[in-house]
Amino acid sequence: MSNGHSASGQEISNMLASWGESKPESLATKAMGQGAPVWILQGRFGRATVNLIERPLVEHAHREFNILFKLGGEDVVFRNADRDLVLNDDMVMIFNPWSSHAKAANKSGPSLLLSLIIEPQWLVRVLASDVPSLESLFPNALEKISDEVRLNANRLAAAIASQITAMEGNCEDLLVDLVDSITREYADPSLERDVLATARPVDYRIRKALAYIHEHATENLKNDDIARIVGLSRSRFFEQFKRCVGTTPQHYIDWTRLAFATRWLGTSGRPLTELADELGFSAHSHFTRFFTQHVGVSPSEFRRQIMGAVQDSQTLQAGRHSAVAVSR
Repeated sequence: MSNGHSASGQEISNMLASWGESKPESLATKAMGQGAPVWILQGRFGRATVNLIERPLVEHAHREFNILFKLGGEDVVFRNADRDLVLNDDMVMIFNPWSSHAKAANKSGPSLLLSLIIEPQWLVRVLASDVPSLESLFPNALEKISDEVRLNANRLAAAIASQITAMEGNCEDLLVDLVDSITREYADPSLERDVLATARPVDYRIRKALAYIHEHATENLKNDDIARIVGLSRSRFFEQFKRCVGTTPQHYIDWTRLAFATRWLGTSGRPLTELADELGFSAHSHFTRFFTQHVGVSPSEFRRQIMGAVQDSQTLQAGRHSAVAVSR
């Protein structure tokens, strides 16, 4: 579709329906043949990634929801709350905000995964919910996948890999379908009744710590220094931070630096060495290792895919406007 031809809404609907009705073996075969493909989309919803991965990911946490599907290849083992969870063809993995998790290295080959990083406020709008806290929306990190959820996940993954979403603006519609089916299937029905009891109190010293972290996110922050600045011992700071925020200070700092990094990589063409220096890394290689261990792809590959999706969208928009002008 790079020639500027714009498929009709019906053509796109037919393509997506056919992709969703079939299992994604063709997508997995295509990915395995390409070596290490990555398809990434970013938007108001957060980030959606289809990628081939073998490497481990260090323990980390997100402010966002993280939802994972296995599309092909080897089963994947994640560590969460001192438990090993196996993501296979029949399961969906759902991590609530600030639920720490790590991925083990694959033992006998790569896996093709669909990973969604969903902004909580976008999810609130999609659900049309007044729930002020979504930290425990999904009670179980591992659930058996339903036919409807599988259908919607397959449609989204195929569309991302084929770049239909980036060029035709269907990504949010497909995500809404998927997220709606996930919440109907797996969300805790008692959450609205219990939300006031589960809302976290925020100590004023922790609010001060959060503000300091955001103001100094591009520095190499140390937990001991932050504890001293807010007037708490290291152990008390760790305890209060985890109680108020739901994750450790280090996971929160890492998430903040990653948020800066992904935003810059998607909007700036500056050299990676400059980004590494601005984020407080002593060497470019340290930044690359940090990013890859958390996201699963290198910063350069992440930028290439994000910029490529933007350029494809702009090219199609230009072609669409030219076609309209000619028709007039």
